[in-house]
Amino acid sequence: MYIYKEYISRVNIKRTIMNTLIRLISFRPVLECRTLARLAADGKEIPKRKNIENRITLISPDNSVTITDLKNAQNLSQKRELKLVKIQDVDAKTRRPVYKLMTNAEYHSEELENRKQKQASRQNNAMKGEKLLTLSTKIGEHDLMTGVKKMLKLLEKQHQVRVVIAGDGGHETEITEKIYSVIEKGVQSVGKVVQKRNKGNSLRFQILPAKEASGQANDSVGPGSDDKDKGPL
Repeated sequence: MYIYKEYISRVNIKRTIMNTLIRLISFRPVLECRTLARLAADGKEIPKRKNIENRITLISPDNSVTITDLKNAQNLSQKRELKLVKIQDVDAKTRRPVYKLMTNAEYHSEELENRKQKQASRQNNAMKGEKLLTLSTKIGEHDLMTGVKKMLKLLEKQHQVRVVIAGDGGHETEITEKIYSVIEKGVQSVGKVVQKRNKGNSLRFQILPAKEASGQANDSVGPGSDDKDKGPL
């Protein structure tokens, strides 16, 4: 009886060992399959996706170009004490954003240049051309005020206004100055008179919109001056 029990015990131990080995052998291929590749529903292997997130084109101070990721570029800028500046959102060819490493001097110079370009762009957009108005010394008061109103509208639309007050003879200086005085007072709220000068029997001057005139000096001169050093109005 004792021999029979010992025999049964040995058989059970062997069965346990065999079952454990079978489970390990059957589980290993599955484990290897999961770690090596992903399978689609039809059993085909799904290729691994390459991690291309945050890939950028990086331009160094010496203008050399490298392809890296944003985090590495940030670490490099801190390590080398440089500014990491985005100079292009997306490159048309590479579809990557473009960054540049700059020294502090280069960064401030770039900022100053950008400000100048923006200011010049605003000024070019604000300037809408010049308008010429010719008035006679024989103009009536009503027509003169109508002309002043027209000048105001043009100035409010950011046009420059060139004015010529034409006389018929050489003895109309007083009348010419009175017309000029009325125009100057009428437009002073939205414009500034510059380059006032006499040319022959006419008085010529230019009116700049207030925004353009804010940074310019007044070039007005007396009624008896000539315009040898001035260009044509």
